[in-house]
Amino acid sequence: MQEWAANDPTRTIRIFSSHEEQEEQDLRYWRDQPLSEKIKAAAELAEYFARLHRIDLDAQGPKRVVVHFERPQR
Repeated sequence: MQEWAANDPTRTIRIFSSHEEQEEQDLRYWRDQPLSEKIKAAAELAEYFARLHRIDLDAQGPKRVVVHFERPQR
C-alpha cells in the first residue's frame, strides 16, 4: 500500500495493490472505530441516500399498518 497526505489534513490518499488488500484495510479500520463513530457514519449514509432520492426526512414518520380481524363468536 502506498500512502500520501492530501491537501486536506483530514484526508489521506491510499493506493492498494489489490482489491482484497483494500477490503482488509477497510475491515480493520471499521473494527477499530468506536461504536459512536460507526453510528455517525451510518446516519451520514442514510442522510445522503435520502437527499439522493429526494426523501424528506422531516416528513417521514413511522408507518403503521392497522389490521382489524373479526372473529366469530363462540
